[in-house]
Amino acid sequence: MTMAYTNSSLVAYTKLSPNHSGARTHSIDRITPHCVVGQCTAEGLGDWFAKSSTQASSNYGIDKDGRVGLYVEEKNRSWCSSSNANDQRAVTIECASDTSEPYAFRDVVYQKLITLCVDICCRN
Repeated sequence: MTMAYTNSSLVAYTKLSPNHSGARTHSIDRITPHCVVGQCTAEGLGDWFAKSSTQASSNYGIDKDGRVGLYVEEKNRSWCSSSNANDQRAVTIECASDTSEPYAFRDVVYQKLITLCVDICCRN
């Protein structure tokens, strides 16, 4: 299976992480949003994912101000959801959130998540 994967044009910041498994083994058919559990910036999340010791990544992140970061290209499997089967088929998105339950997103983050999900669906 060879697909011509593309990345979102909504990206405002790019810092590619070494923490990924290379090319996907399954086509994209789902999106997995995840809470960062912190009101981070796109740059701060990129710095964290850039460390091999972090042993984690996501395809995208949405920071506290609604800016989209690209950390693992869509063609590659991120290390986000602790599930190889899910990460092989999902575009993963870390979203800035509060640090305590219910880990709420700011409205600007939630609105950008909707916009990014629509973009991912239209391209895949």
